[in-house]
Amino acid sequence: MADLDRNAPVRTVTSHGAISVDERLTLRSLAAVLGEAEAGIALVRRADDSVGVVSERDVTRALGLGADPDWVWVADVMSEDLVIAEVDEPIGDVAQRMIEENVRHVAVIDRGAIVGVASMRDVLLAALD
Repeated sequence: MADLDRNAPVRTVTSHGAISVDERLTLRSLAAVLGEAEAGIALVRRADDSVGVVSERDVTRALGLGADPDWVWVADVMSEDLVIAEVDEPIGDVAQRMIEENVRHVAVIDRGAIVGVASMRDVLLAALD
């Protein structure tokens, strides 16, 4: 990562093939999917073809509030406020937006289609390099 800088496009730190789950998945099943993929976030497919996002933080918060992981669905804890970045957007700009929006992941899009996810760790490492 040493050859990246804050002006490099975010595509350079984007993990391609983002995890996508159905909104009717239980929290227990979601935790298994995230754990197996060693991921902290999943995109959520809605019945109306919209996309949301659910993170390990959302699962932890729900469980802390007493949610039953076998009866609560992803749709119950997901966010519909998807923070996005264009593939050619500079890493420094994306890092700044992530801080302002208080998110640890952004969906990266190319011509309107989600192509992957960039994490706070990867974005900040490159931006601070």
